[in-house]
Amino acid sequence: MNLDDRWVALLLPSEIRDLTQEQLIQKIREIKTRQGERLAILAHHYQKDEIVALADHKGDSLALARLTLKLKKTEFIVFCGVEFMVETAAILSRPEQKLISPAPNAGCPLADMASAEDVLAAWEEMAKIVNIKKVIPIAYINSSSEIKAFCGEREGIICTSSNAGKAIKWALGKGERVLFLPDENLGRNTCNALRIPREKTAVWNPELPGGGCERDELKAATVILWKGFCNIHTEFTSQQIRMARENYPGCNIIVHPECQEEVVNVADAVGSTSYIITYVEEALPGSVIVIGTEINLIRRLAKEHPDKTIVELSVSECPDMARVNLRNLYWVLQNLGEVNVIKVDDRIKKSARHALDRMLAIK
Repeated sequence: MNLDDRWVALLLPSEIRDLTQEQLIQKIREIKTRQGERLAILAHHYQKDEIVALADHKGDSLALARLTLKLKKTEFIVFCGVEFMVETAAILSRPEQKLISPAPNAGCPLADMASAEDVLAAWEEMAKIVNIKKVIPIAYINSSSEIKAFCGEREGIICTSSNAGKAIKWALGKGERVLFLPDENLGRNTCNALRIPREKTAVWNPELPGGGCERDELKAATVILWKGFCNIHTEFTSQQIRMARENYPGCNIIVHPECQEEVVNVADAVGSTSYIITYVEEALPGSVIVIGTEINLIRRLAKEHPDKTIVELSVSECPDMARVNLRNLYWVLQNLGEVNVIKVDDRIKKSARHALDRMLAIK
């Protein structure tokens, strides 16, 4: 898909732009009924309520990745999420399936922080200092297809926030070191949970010569963390946690592991999106829970659990997730299989699939 095609969803026909929300919902439901099992709409938990309500399946990155493999009778998969999620589903899908994005311009700043060029250059730099054959790359699922392929070609693996710890353990069972891409915070918090000493970690900054690492520091490192971050989750601060405890005495505070280390350290619990959902579901009636993650999920949890007080640590919304809306969802459904079909280069798809399969195989 070329650059011009990516923006075609922004130039919708007037007959779609003029429809009311109720009309759009009705028309989308009619298409879903007509298509039956040929069509599946997937939505990430960070999508807005009206999108999630129309989805056949909702979940976090790991759940939706696993689900893609199970859609045996589905010809069209419309994925309401950001670019790396749709591409991951395309990598896992069968050749006859079409992966469709309502908003191909919905990117991920975190994924963009580790370009294939920068990672390859870093890999070559590291090879001058350590035995690169014993470095196992791990790419967070919030990464480009090219980075996933990079890992696949070097006996590496993909992880999500749900299984990052298992992925690091797996990798250290295969090699001497791990290169963890691209989220420094998830990597740091996971290392802390695994009790990997700080002196056994290094941070590689691609903007600095040699990654800003001393030779001895790199040689001593068991885990090399790439300097990248999620804009949404780095909005949260330890000061906000202190204020939340003052405003809601006795509350429990849970945050996502993409948050900064100082935030995770003073929270009551830390976990992936699915973990946060389960945490809320299993909390006793009357519980007060303050959550540090994307706001659409928090507001939905508050509606679904009126017997509990669910509040946000701070309002932090992903603008890229918000690019998916009822109008562009209806447009791609109206032109099913003809517009916004996401394709991944065959070589990249094959290599990335190896890394994803390794992730799906770990327990």
